[in-house]
Amino acid sequence: MIIFFILLLIVPCFFIKKQTDSKSVMNYNSTTCLKGILCLFVMFHNLALDYYPNDDSVLRLIAEHSGGVAVGLFFFLSAYGIIRAYQEKGNKFLLKLIFVNVIKLYIISVAINLLIYFVYFQGALSTQDTVLRILNLDIFNNFNRMNRHGWFIPTIIGMYLIFALVYYLCGKLKTNKKFIIAGVILSVIAIGLRVAAIIFDNGGMYTREITAFATGTIYATFYNQINEFFKKYFWWCFGITLIGMIVGFFTYEPLSTHAAALFLITLAQKVCWENKVAYFLGKICLGVYLFLYFSTLTLTSYVNNPYLWMLLNAGFILELSIILYAIEILIKKIIKFFINKRNATNKNKISIS
Repeated sequence: MIIFFILLLIVPCFFIKKQTDSKSVMNYNSTTCLKGILCLFVMFHNLALDYYPNDDSVLRLIAEHSGGVAVGLFFFLSAYGIIRAYQEKGNKFLLKLIFVNVIKLYIISVAINLLIYFVYFQGALSTQDTVLRILNLDIFNNFNRMNRHGWFIPTIIGMYLIFALVYYLCGKLKTNKKFIIAGVILSVIAIGLRVAAIIFDNGGMYTREITAFATGTIYATFYNQINEFFKKYFWWCFGITLIGMIVGFFTYEPLSTHAAALFLITLAQKVCWENKVAYFLGKICLGVYLFLYFSTLTLTSYVNNPYLWMLLNAGFILELSIILYAIEILIKKIIKFFINKRNATNKNKISIS
């Protein structure tokens, strides 16, 4: 397991190039490459914990926390990407992006839940339990899921919808104020969940992800000001965020996640991430997250060697993810077709009246 972790730390270093344009800090290509790198950490995290469930070593702690931080950073990059897309392409693009993503994510996650159910759990669950798990309504089912690693789907859909709701309700406010309000509301929700976790001792689910999403919202909103600050005080920011990552890694994981987000912003002032393989992994990362559980269920009974098991799982997950990516493109095109058709119909009605 240590070999895989060392490779994960070393290989991304070869994807780094010198940042030559201050206006392209954390651009689409860089953030997509980062998502590809992060999905490898998440894969390592889940495969390591699945194969060594009772291991209490420091290495297992590293695997556990590195995956948690990677997931938090994915939420940070998702929020950042949505707002940067708006800033470049406008209001209609933002709302269409949010709703197309919501529909696409839900359809894909339900389809994979059905696959897992029919292959592994058919007849093993009650009708109510089955329906709630398949439809991702685990909040009404004591957080029992069909896809153990698919919890992030309802989480990010919820954040997209909260974001869109705030945007609509604050219609007359300036765009930046809408984004700030959305970030504040998400942070309040995260704090509320954390307090509930302390009271009910349920682990504080989603706190890290929601606050990371809010952090991405704030960074994109004040993109120029924040980049200017981090560029001016680069070495101070580099040292403080690095210390925050290390301290949080062994104490409080959300601290490590947010320090890592700020560390990425710091590095982005000097470097960018460019690599065709990492970029492609970033494009198919949804499938990597969603097929992890299906893959481990499939291969656990057949392979006993841990290295071979991890390699076979990685290959199987990537193969399924590529297929899903092709389906994902098709679903997105179908959704856009119906949205455009509806918009065209509405325009015709207006012109007739």
